[in-house]
Amino acid sequence: MKNFSILALVFLSINSFAQQNKTIIISNKYEFQKEKNTYNINNMLKAILVSNNYQVFFEDEILPAEIAQNRCNALTGVLLDISNLFVTKLKFQILDCNNNLLFETEEVRTKEKDLQNAYIETIKLLSPELKKYSGTVIQEKDVVVTPEIDERLKISEFKTFLNCSFQKSLDYSRDFEIGGTEHNILLFLQKTKNPNVFVAYKEGANGVFTKTGNKGVFEYYFEGKYMVEEYLF
Repeated sequence: MKNFSILALVFLSINSFAQQNKTIIISNKYEFQKEKNTYNINNMLKAILVSNNYQVFFEDEILPAEIAQNRCNALTGVLLDISNLFVTKLKFQILDCNNNLLFETEEVRTKEKDLQNAYIETIKLLSPELKKYSGTVIQEKDVVVTPEIDERLKISEFKTFLNCSFQKSLDYSRDFEIGGTEHNILLFLQKTKNPNVFVAYKEGANGVFTKTGNKGVFEYYFEGKYMVEEYLF
């Protein structure tokens, strides 16, 4: 990817133009978590939001200029764990830049005893709840837009795996697996509401996997670097 920026000034004179704010910032570590992305919760949450047509950023990412300069151009998502000893229970809140509560999902719950599986199940249950949020409306007037190439998305490493297999997992804790040419498992997948988007993980990496026809792309961050892997079936 070439390291350059395309600078162009586009003047838009828009009177009372309304658009739905579908950009949301979430955390890599919520109050109930001891470490970042415990049980893969945060990456799963991001995948669920993406499948519901949100543009999602983690709060410790380099944000696009229009959001970094004005956080009111994005919403904030807060995941609440209200579990007890017997039931795993989650809620998700959407806040504006002034910390006003715009939306709160109904409580989703499971009695699954394995904690990893319980979080997987409850976060999946958040997807239909998120569809109930109609979104806030931003009124824009006489906006000056300076489009640039997002350096945050500069690929640090790109790999391609040939002759892979996409198969149903025999392990109930995950939905699909991607196998390699040496009969090894390269990637584990969990379904989201979008049939083409999966929460994906392997040793040392968690991210989002998007499948299109006979190809899939796994995107994740490792030590702050944006990594992309392509799997051909």
